[in-house]
Parts: sequence; structure tokens; C-alpha cells
Amino acid sequence: MSRRALLRQQWHDIVWCHWPIDPAQLQPLLPFGLTPDLFEGRAFVGLIPFSMRDLRLAGPLGPLSRLAHVGNFGEVNVRTYVKDPDGKTGVWFCTLDADQWLSVRIANLAFGLPYRYASTELQKDSNTMSWSSQRRSDGARSELVVQPSSAVGQVAAAGLEAFLVERYALYTSAFGRLWRGELSHDPWRVRSAELVRVVTSTVTAAGFCVGEQPRVMVGEPVEVTIFPLRRVESYRQHH
Repeated sequence: MSRRALLRQQWHDIVWCHWPIDPAQLQPLLPFGLTPDLFEGRAFVGLIPFSMRDLRLAGPLGPLSRLAHVGNFGEVNVRTYVKDPDGKTGVWFCTLDADQWLSVRIANLAFGLPYRYASTELQKDSNTMSWSSQRRSDGARSELVVQPSSAVGQVAAAGLEAFLVERYALYTSAFGRLWRGELSHDPWRVRSAELVRVVTSTVTAAGFCVGEQPRVMVGEPVEVTIFPLRRVESYRQHH
């Protein structure tokens, strides 16, 4: 069945910072119908900031949607990886902090996504990327300072790298139902990065206790197409 695109956007300056966690720590935080998606028996939680650019409606109304001036903002999300009752996999967002109030409200109301209004900041120089965010509601902070490798970005290696970054669907629980939203973009081109500093209060606020050294990567920009949410029918049947 053909899919009609809903939104288009660009993702820049992305950093993935992931910690392995016990699946037993994750399962209670998930809605009915979702279970942890595991790699070699471990679940993962990520602190992932990026710049959203040129957010617009797909199709002929795209140029008009740019007039709303909400298409560029910073976002810092806490996410993990899940399976639905059909065995399909995707991303579960615990929180998404963004500094564009209107986009936050639209995402909350239309998609049931847990966006939170926050101040975000990105500083870059020749060898360091520094992301920070602070939520307006509860004051939860995140900070992520990394030094990316000087290597040329490569397609994510099969195994853990691909497991963490090559994700083309999300789940959300809204209106008493479970929904799946798909997206498409070219495969990520990634580089390793050295962690300089991390502040994880947004990860803690989402219900996670992380300890060991995280795995950190950065990615090249991508152009992303978002498709409308679809109801997970098996959720209705089993609930």
C-alpha cells in the first residue's frame, strides 16, 4: 500500500549517547503492548540531541507551512527501543525537549508525543560539539559535550551501531490506543566520538539509572520524510 508523506524535515548535528540497561528496568516504563527490543540480551536508553531544520508539510502546502516560522529548533530526546505485538521494532520516546513552543504543543496534541518545552543550545568549534537543554516545567537538564573523530562518516556497521541508529519507526500511546509512525531517509553516515562531559538528569527523570561509560557517535545531516501514524491493530485485539 502506498504511503502519503505528511511532513518533511532535516536533522543536523545529531549525537547518539547510549547506555545499556537491564530490560527489567525498562519494561515497567512501557505501555501495554510494547516490550524491550534487545541486542545480545541488553536494552538501551539514549540521550540524543539534534537540530531540526526546515520542518514543513509535505506536498504543495510545504512552502506555505514555512511561513509559520516554526521549522528550525533544537531537540534533545530520551529514547529506547521496543517491539510491538506483531514483532515490528521501533523507537519509544520517553521525553522530547524542544525550544519551539508551538511545535511542542502541536506534537503533544496531534501525535500524543511527550514533547516538553525547554531551552536548548548548541555550541560547535573545530573539534567539539556541546549540547545543553533545560526544561521549563521541572528544570531537568541535560548536557552532552563530545569530540567527534576526524574520520569520514561511514554507513553504520552491522551489529550494535545499526541497531542503535537505523530506526525508521516510532510508537506513541494516544487516545487509548497504540500507534506506529514510520519515516524514511538515507542510511545514516556516522563517526565515533569521545565523551568529554555528560549531565543526565533528563535520563534520570525518565526513570532510568545509568552507570557505565556510554557509547557515543555523531551523524551527518539527513533529509527526513514523515508518514502519518497508523493504529497498531493487534494492540486493540489483545487489550
